[in-house]
Amino acid sequence: MTLPNWNLKKFYVNIDDNKISKDLKVLSKKSKNFSNDFRNKLGSLKASQLIDSLKDFEKIQEIIQKIQSFAYLSYCTNQLDEKNKKFYQQVEEKISEIEKNLIFYGIELNKLSTKQLLPFKKTKYKNWIENHRKFKRFQKSEDNEKLLVEKSITSSSAWVKFFDQTMARLKFLFNGKELTETEILNFLSSTDANIRKKAALVFGKTLKENAFNFCFIMNTISKDLDIDKNIRGFEFSESSRHLYNQIEKSDVDSLVKTTSDNYSSICHRYYKYKKKFFGNGKLNYWDRNAPYPGQKESKISWNKAREIVVNAYTDFDKRFGNIANLFFENSWIDAQVKKGKTSGAFSHPTVPSCHPCILVNYQGKIRDVMTLAHELGHGIHQYLANKNGVLLADTPLTLAETASVFGEMLTFRSMLNKSKNKNEKIFLLRSKIEDMLNTVFRQIAFFKFERTVHEKRAKGELSEDEICEIWMSTQEESLGNSIKFDENYKYFWAYIPHFIHSPFYVYAYAFGDCLVNSLYKKYEDGYDNFKHKYQNLLQAGGSVHYQNHLNNFELDPKKSDFWQLGMNLIKNLIDDLEKLS
Repeated sequence: MTLPNWNLKKFYVNIDDNKISKDLKVLSKKSKNFSNDFRNKLGSLKASQLIDSLKDFEKIQEIIQKIQSFAYLSYCTNQLDEKNKKFYQQVEEKISEIEKNLIFYGIELNKLSTKQLLPFKKTKYKNWIENHRKFKRFQKSEDNEKLLVEKSITSSSAWVKFFDQTMARLKFLFNGKELTETEILNFLSSTDANIRKKAALVFGKTLKENAFNFCFIMNTISKDLDIDKNIRGFEFSESSRHLYNQIEKSDVDSLVKTTSDNYSSICHRYYKYKKKFFGNGKLNYWDRNAPYPGQKESKISWNKAREIVVNAYTDFDKRFGNIANLFFENSWIDAQVKKGKTSGAFSHPTVPSCHPCILVNYQGKIRDVMTLAHELGHGIHQYLANKNGVLLADTPLTLAETASVFGEMLTFRSMLNKSKNKNEKIFLLRSKIEDMLNTVFRQIAFFKFERTVHEKRAKGELSEDEICEIWMSTQEESLGNSIKFDENYKYFWAYIPHFIHSPFYVYAYAFGDCLVNSLYKKYEDGYDNFKHKYQNLLQAGGSVHYQNHLNNFELDPKKSDFWQLGMNLIKNLIDDLEKLS
């Protein structure tokens, strides 16, 4: 199966491209000129000059993020290449120096009075200014902000890089072969029970052997977050995440509570159903996402996966199908499994002057097709939002997973409607339910794990056993007593990249899934002008508050039953599955 690799030439020819060093020099000059032109002068500018200052700031950010995107995308497909690593580090350090010239701007903007900021009310930057204003009481002096930026290279950013390179270097010895993380995890969904068991044992054993490193990274990342919390005056370690995501902690608490309250009626119920087909008193944890006995899953070629997903988007709206095709036609997707390539999948928005880039590790399974549909949803969202410019293209967490999960649902429903017999329908329902359990319940369990780790770390360093104990407690609570664990499973927290890359991000998946369940119900019910309103939602990026969009669909996450509506859709799928089975 021939799989595509990225074509990044819209950014630069390669990491040796002379234009990179030229752009860095231009950036340095522009940032210094910007500082000279506007430092300590914002309060005396005319309305048009003040607006122009933000436009100039945005132009500089466009170049910064273009270089950073190229460096990261080049690095993450081959993290073992010394030249790639060196280039990535050099870019990070040079950008950090440049950004120190710009720190004053955000601080001085927030020193302006509400009246002085009125000129922005009539511009596209209105929402950006309002969101930026929310950080006012958490900002420090310019000298301190510079110090925090500079130190990040040797604090959180350094530990993220160390984690990535540690995972990329791990070798999982399986039947005499050294496998990568992606390859060994793929065996956990093998049709052979013995292979699944051996893969799980090898994976857990290797994580255990490297637990000192992972424990040290987790403790350091958590302490760094705690220090930042104290410096800025946040109440909780997670507070900065909620602020960036433009969401209240109370809304997240409501989501967590509703999900936890449904553990038994949904998550535990499904695994109780599944264990009956495996002939054991309990379901081994390596069988949690396993194919059912006797189930044959044929490999889906890359071309077939493209056809399935693009057709699903096209059937919804031709405009969406056309955008999805751009990713295939222009090599905006890197799908090949390679040593040194980061595991998992993502869609990087990059910058409006270029294009989003999707990374997947495609291995021909139905889950890989759903992952492709998911990331293409992100890609379409990012492509549409790019028209807002680099400051407003970025979508807050509250809507960040909407297009991706909606795309998955479109693909699932398309495949279900086209399925030819009962067995196909059962297979698709089981796959979709398991995906939703992983998206909602697993991610909320992750979030509760993080909350407890960071709360306890604030009081002192945690041992491996303490972190493992928190992991097992939150896993057992969410998965129920139908799942059987072994000693090695307690180390599985160690490989989850979100805990290190972006603490507390994981609730975004559950938020997005439950929100999309409600949105999709509106679509199925023929809600007035749905497609137009949905496209407007995606095109808006971060220029409109998410609640204004949801009001257009008569949805309100503050209502007590909002999250339960999403849970009920999963329950209905389990009902359908049990009837067919």
